[in-house]
Amino acid sequence: MAVTIEVVGMKAFKGIVNGEAIDSATLFGRVKLDTRYNKPGENFKAGHATEEWKMPNAETVFRMQHLPLPFMASLEVERVSNGKETKEMVTDCSPLELPKAEPAPFKKVA
Repeated sequence: MAVTIEVVGMKAFKGIVNGEAIDSATLFGRVKLDTRYNKPGENFKAGHATEEWKMPNAETVFRMQHLPLPFMASLEVERVSNGKETKEMVTDCSPLELPKAEPAPFKKVA
């Protein structure tokens, strides 16, 4: 299943720490706060928050590190269960909007 998010931050690490190999990455996506249950003087939410999306490996983020933030991305998500609880696992990610190349400046022709 594909999920589209606005990526507002990302981090990745691939290396060895204390003899343990680590290969991890996370995207941070903007999410609108749920304002349906706002009650004046009792409960209030407005604006946006961020949610974390764990990536399958650091390479998933490294291949997008050149993109300016924010950008839209499509996550390939799979729902998995251990028999007790269900969670969403990201299997791949690809940017949807690539930055437009700036036009070359005009050259004066003699």
